[in-house]
Amino acid sequence: MPPLVRWLPLFAVVLTLAVAVWLMQPPRPLGTEAPASVFAVGRALRDLAIIAREPHSLGTPANAAVHEYLVRRCRALGLRVSLQDTSVFTLTAGQLVGGRVQNIVARLPGRQPGGKAVLVLAHYDSQPHTPGAGDDGAGVAAMLETIRALRAGPPLAHDIIWLFTDGEEAGLLGARAYAADTARLRREVGVVLNFEGRGNRGPSALFEVNAQNGWVIREFARAAPVAFASSLFYEVYRNLPNDTDFTPLRQAGLTGLNFAYTDGFSHYHSPADTPAHLDLGSLQHQGAYMLSLVRHFDTVSLTQTKAPDYTFFNPIGHWLVYYPAAWNLPLTLLTLAVLLAVAVLARRRGRLGWLGLVGGAAAWVGVLLLMLAAGYGLLAGIVALYPQYQAFYSAAFYNILAYQVALLALGGAVFTAYYSWLGKRVRPDALVGGALLIGALLLGLVQWQAASSAFLLVFPLLFASLGWALRLRPAGPGWAKLLGGLSVLPAAALLVQYLYFTLIIFGGGPLVLVALLLLALLLGFGLPVLLPLLGQRYALPALALASALVALVVGHATSQPTAAQPQQTHLFYTLAADQGRAYWLSALPRPDAWTRQVLTRPHYGPLPAALPGATSPVLYQAAPRLALAPPQLLVLTDSTLAGQRHLKILVRPGRAGVRSMRLLPAGRGLQALRLAGHRLPLTNFTGPSLAITFYAPHAAGELLDLELATASPVQVVVTSRSLGLPPSAGLPPLSRTFVPAPGYASFSTQVKQVFTF
Repeated sequence: MPPLVRWLPLFAVVLTLAVAVWLMQPPRPLGTEAPASVFAVGRALRDLAIIAREPHSLGTPANAAVHEYLVRRCRALGLRVSLQDTSVFTLTAGQLVGGRVQNIVARLPGRQPGGKAVLVLAHYDSQPHTPGAGDDGAGVAAMLETIRALRAGPPLAHDIIWLFTDGEEAGLLGARAYAADTARLRREVGVVLNFEGRGNRGPSALFEVNAQNGWVIREFARAAPVAFASSLFYEVYRNLPNDTDFTPLRQAGLTGLNFAYTDGFSHYHSPADTPAHLDLGSLQHQGAYMLSLVRHFDTVSLTQTKAPDYTFFNPIGHWLVYYPAAWNLPLTLLTLAVLLAVAVLARRRGRLGWLGLVGGAAAWVGVLLLMLAAGYGLLAGIVALYPQYQAFYSAAFYNILAYQVALLALGGAVFTAYYSWLGKRVRPDALVGGALLIGALLLGLVQWQAASSAFLLVFPLLFASLGWALRLRPAGPGWAKLLGGLSVLPAAALLVQYLYFTLIIFGGGPLVLVALLLLALLLGFGLPVLLPLLGQRYALPALALASALVALVVGHATSQPTAAQPQQTHLFYTLAADQGRAYWLSALPRPDAWTRQVLTRPHYGPLPAALPGATSPVLYQAAPRLALAPPQLLVLTDSTLAGQRHLKILVRPGRAGVRSMRLLPAGRGLQALRLAGHRLPLTNFTGPSLAITFYAPHAAGELLDLELATASPVQVVVTSRSLGLPPSAGLPPLSRTFVPAPGYASFSTQVKQVFTF
């Protein structure tokens, strides 16, 4: 075979990879000149500029201002608006979390009253230090622009409910409050559409559906203009400890679709998540989904929305393939049968022995372990050399792409060098067959554990097996061997998409090593293309290693923060009023350039005096004791009857601007506890004591009721928390290249008091 023809399959694979990634772009944003009945980002930006003007977390004046703006806008658009002002509690990460939320429920009336409605929702609160343009100001702005576009078109047949939830960032509080009346929900709502953001750019993907999703997937495929979706996302997401506002609605038994864009992880929950940094294509994609799906679901019956599960995925671009998940088992068996037949054919032609097949599989496992070890070492080295990255989620600094390219290139260098050496000692068909055998074993595992995601390996393995068969033809025509080489293209087009999503979701954290597994699978399926080229000395390993080094140089050159890409830092102040001591604390593993000016001689370890019940180590140092009013407890009633003690206590924040209170009640024989009128469970929590966090407390206080089996004393530790560091502490100002890190503790002022009764 001429050298050029030998390289042609590799060129085709590289081109396929590039095209597959390029086709994953979100749609082109539309400006204000777009027709009135279509969704246009240019118009949505007017609302987004107001919604994401400043941080507006639960219970803040800025949150109230956004709330009032949304109410006015909905009424101006002709919607019937009602407010849900209530308190709610939930169990989150083993801790009880609650708060006072203000949901906005707006109804767009249809021509035919009655019947089930479409429910569209996004949350309007942000995290404490971020304007929240991507999370979730874009979703809220998309709702307003969609309502406007619907009003500009023909009237809808049925009602559409628009739910603007509060308190999502504190624990899905608004959505849980709305979903509390499950019977009403099932009676009124036919389908749910939730819109989220986990970054500030990239395509918006359908990543979560409900069980028995066949009906809703078929309808989504018919209506979505630019569809990105995968049942693999659904399988992975439901096994992760992550939730969105869709979760309580799905748990209530509703049918629905959950969308989010996930690229731009560096900006997630950051002060840099501003409208100026938002990818307008991502917002256009959200709006395109929203408008088309609302119009579509208005035209179909919503009385029966359950059907057996479907498998769905994009083979390339926005071409969506979907079919009943029950088909996966026959497809898996067919693929395994084809692979077995090809292996038998290779053995009969003297190209493969069964022992060689097992050895080829062991060789693939060996190279995977080497790739993972090299990748882990690379990630550990990056964290050690650039500790400032650890302030970001999953160490995903703005230049994370450079390190991800280095990770993949290093993995490619290890793989090609390994097989270049091995190819001179082991039969090529043993190496090819062994890699496909591993693919078959993984396919069986996926079919067993997550059948709707079997497509990820079924089609790549099937085409790779057929390609192997073509290359087994003795002295066959060149086109057969060429087609055999091109048989890796389905694997390239499909696997590169999930490799891309693995990178943008996991950033620089340990789970990003899953990308190396996908890379090893892709290269394993592509061994018929690679092996003839790897015999040409070590050109491919050298090229891959050089690419890794260039990427690392780029990463180093862009490792310093700028005003446009600021460094996140973490610090907060705690006054232990019961002990008369104060501390500076930081969640960073070591001081950075800014915190070093405050934490001049820090200690590292748990600090129960300031953080009761917490066991994780923190950086801390003594701080000046400031005159900050502690929280207050006022005993309203204290009675004992039949050996049981009943306490009714008013818990007051004690100072202005408190956005949350943390309570740790402890007492012998604690039998019942009520806070803000809610009876709270005393089981199913973790930690040394029951921890309760309550957001947006009333300035006048919240009622706490305790029932104890004995008349023994009870202790309540209360910590009040306000946003911002104390202005009287004389801290050095933040430079333009530093911003507060995400989280409710970051850049906060806390005052702790212990009460014993």
